[in-house]
Amino acid sequence: MKVKNMLRPTILEINLKNIVFNIRQFKKIVNKAILMGAVKADAYGLGAIQVSKVAIENGVKWLCVATIEEGIEIRDAGISVPILVLGGILPEQAQICSNYNLDITVSSMYFFRKLQRYLLNGFLDVHLNIDTGMHRVGILPNQIKDFFSYLKKNSKINLVGIFTHFPTADSLTRNFSLKQIRVFKDLVGIIKTIYRKPLLLHAANSSATINYPQSHFDMVRIGLGMYGYFDAAFLKSKIKLKPSVSWKTKIVSIREIGQGNRIGYGRTYLTKRRTKIATLPVGYADGFNRLLSNLGQVIVHGERVNILGRICMDQSMIDVVDIPKVKEGDEVVLIGKQGSSEINIYEICRWINSIPNEVLVKISKRVHRVYI
Repeated sequence: MKVKNMLRPTILEINLKNIVFNIRQFKKIVNKAILMGAVKADAYGLGAIQVSKVAIENGVKWLCVATIEEGIEIRDAGISVPILVLGGILPEQAQICSNYNLDITVSSMYFFRKLQRYLLNGFLDVHLNIDTGMHRVGILPNQIKDFFSYLKKNSKINLVGIFTHFPTADSLTRNFSLKQIRVFKDLVGIIKTIYRKPLLLHAANSSATINYPQSHFDMVRIGLGMYGYFDAAFLKSKIKLKPSVSWKTKIVSIREIGQGNRIGYGRTYLTKRRTKIATLPVGYADGFNRLLSNLGQVIVHGERVNILGRICMDQSMIDVVDIPKVKEGDEVVLIGKQGSSEINIYEICRWINSIPNEVLVKISKRVHRVYI
């Protein structure tokens, strides 16, 4: 028996052609800016190795990850383009970053002063993260001169780039993001009087890349947009993107029960009529959020049907009483299209009060990825 036929029927289909389409859409709007692909969190759950290779083949020049382990995984796959570790690391991890040719982020003076002590051989490429108002991480503007004064004393540390991050680039209110751009430009101007070497400037995430052309600088960091999704609905009018994910499973059991019966853990759903219940082999351990219990919908035979009762760790129940000829083994769509019906990721977000990023990264590793 082939291994393929032994896999669970719950799968995540990833359309690589749509990712390529999205990359090309971004290339059209960034002029000469370099594209950095955000493949952190296993490329938002889509598979960092597969996505990275396709992205690089289609014009992405840099990658960014959140952790050293993510960067090492990509290096071990034979990928040689520059990789920036955006997340914070410990100073004692500096040598391993140098060994794997991973650029790291400097976000505090305390961390920066410690780096040289742990870099035993070789050189370390760093990007300076400046806090222009998000107040999560980053060197504060009044620490800039101290940073460059200390940099001159560290011959093994090479400053490659300077960046910042926008917390509200997806907002209709533009004042704060525009202020951040002005602050960043002013600080870069000061830095250029102190440090004469060329530096790579980057600030824009996907939303800023779409919404603020003046934030493109030398490079933009595209993540959610590369996968075909938007942080805010109004951005859809500014660029065409294609969603890259379809989440599917199959019915494994069907039973009919009468009116007045309660369904599942906690017995939270009461049948109001004779009901046909189909059980799906997908649950919250797969990332099918428990908040969808008695609230969300799926698609069967091109029709929307309701989730009944609480979503279990490994299984969920749906109401198929109005679906003629439904049978065990029939395909069910959790996210995506079937016939003329669609459940998109934004509906999931509304049902569980979340964002597309979270929905994607919570689809667990035990859901088999299928690349189209």
